[in-house]
Amino acid sequence: MKVTRKQGFTLIELLVVIVIIGILAGSLFGPITGALASARRSGMAQTGRHIVQAIITADQTGVYRGYAWPSDAAANYGGSKPSNGPDMFRPFSSTEDYFTEALFMSQTDPEQRERKKVLKEIEPSDLVAEGYYEATGTTINQENCAWVIAKNVRQAPGNTPVLISRNFNCTNLINTAGDDVSADYSTLLTTNEPFGQDGCVLIYKDGSAADFAGGDVIMRDIVPGRGSGKLSDIKQGDATFAFLEGGSSGN
Repeated sequence: MKVTRKQGFTLIELLVVIVIIGILAGSLFGPITGALASARRSGMAQTGRHIVQAIITADQTGVYRGYAWPSDAAANYGGSKPSNGPDMFRPFSSTEDYFTEALFMSQTDPEQRERKKVLKEIEPSDLVAEGYYEATGTTINQENCAWVIAKNVRQAPGNTPVLISRNFNCTNLINTAGDDVSADYSTLLTTNEPFGQDGCVLIYKDGSAADFAGGDVIMRDIVPGRGSGKLSDIKQGDATFAFLEGGSSGN
C-alpha cells in the first residue's frame, strides 16, 4: 500500500509569511492610529458644541439671561438675583470654578440641582474625555474636566475661541501675536490629557468646531482673522478676553 504524506510549510515559507504580515501591519499602524485619534477628537468636538450651545441658551433665556458666560469681574446686577441657586454674578477664577457653579454641584438634592442649574442640558459627564474620570460628589477639578473655557466673551464675535481641550497651552495663546506662525504645536500643545501633543479640539462662540491634528496647530489657524493683535488685547467692555486657567498645571 502506498502511503501519501501531506507536505506542510517549510520554515523558510513560514518566516516569509511572518515578515509579510509584519510589513503590512507596520504600514497600517500609522493610518489606523491617526483615524482613531481623529475619531476621539471629533467626538469631543461634538460634546463641546453641545456645551457652548447650552451656555448661549442660558445666556439668552431664563433667570440667568445675560449672565451665563464666565467673567472675571462681579456683575452689576440690577434686578433680584435668583435665591438658593447658582451664583453666576461673581468673578470666576478657573474653568472648574465656573462649571462647579453653572452645574450647581453644591446642591446635593438631584432634583433641586436639575431644576436650578444654569446649563440645563449639561451633566458633569459632558466635561470628561479619555483619560479623565467623571465628577463625583460636589467637585469639578482638573482630573474630571477636560476643557478650558474663555472668560469675558459675551460680546465677542462668533469666531472667538471659547472652549478648548485642556492639553492646549492657553498662556501661549494669549501671549502670542495672532499671525505668528512660529508658535506651532510644540509651543501651543502640552503633554496633558486628553490628546497630549497629538492634537486638540477648539470650539468657537458661533458653535463651530476645529479638530486639529498635532502638526496642524499654529496660532494663525487657532484664531483666524486676528491679524497681528494678541488675544489679550481684545477688549469686551471693561474686561479682557482670556482663557480661565487655574490649578497647578498652568492650563
